[in-house]
Amino acid sequence: MVFGRSQRAVFKPSVYQPGKRTRRMPRWLVLLLIGIVLGAGGVLFLQTNYGPQRLTAEQSEQLHSELSTANLDRQRLQSQLDETRTQRDANQATQQQLTADLGEARARIESLTQELDVFQDAIPPDPRGGDIGVRWANFRQEQSGQLAYRTLIMRDKADGPAFQGTITLEVEGGYRNGRRDTITADPVALQLQRYSHAQGTVALPEGFTARTVTVRVLDAQSRQQAMRIYYVR
Repeated sequence: MVFGRSQRAVFKPSVYQPGKRTRRMPRWLVLLLIGIVLGAGGVLFLQTNYGPQRLTAEQSEQLHSELSTANLDRQRLQSQLDETRTQRDANQATQQQLTADLGEARARIESLTQELDVFQDAIPPDPRGGDIGVRWANFRQEQSGQLAYRTLIMRDKADGPAFQGTITLEVEGGYRNGRRDTITADPVALQLQRYSHAQGTVALPEGFTARTVTVRVLDAQSRQQAMRIYYVR
């Protein structure tokens, strides 16, 4: 040490040491960013190659039109379904009413059948007797000159085959000059099980006035099975 002012040695940095320390990005942040980039790329890749295709403007408009048409068809079908249900309910109500009416009609028919059996038994028999008889008849000469008639032919035995024959009407009367005559009408076919009702008109000559009518019932061999005489009203 030399006498005099002492001087402290000044520290000088080494030429090999950097003057400032640089900051680096943390490793975890780098890994995080890399993961985000890879994930976004993977999602984009999957959407592009395997995801649903994006529609163009024309395809989107066509899809909208088809959807509107489908909605209209659905509304139309729903309306038809409602109408069908309404018609079904109306048909069910009508069927129920018809069933009730049918039941009432059957009951009425049964009642009328019983009454008819009573009337048949109450009708006076043919005075000439026999299985087949003329039970009732009515004759009326109209202003037109025709003879209107109604007859009731009955048989006592309802079993067995039906009787096949004819009804003939013999009209006896006269003209204004006093001449008398008998007019035979065309035969009327008769099929008789228990009873048969025949009605119609017979054309009379001009100026002819009917007095009596003889009703004859003939079988298929033209044999007489019943006969009765009535006055003309």
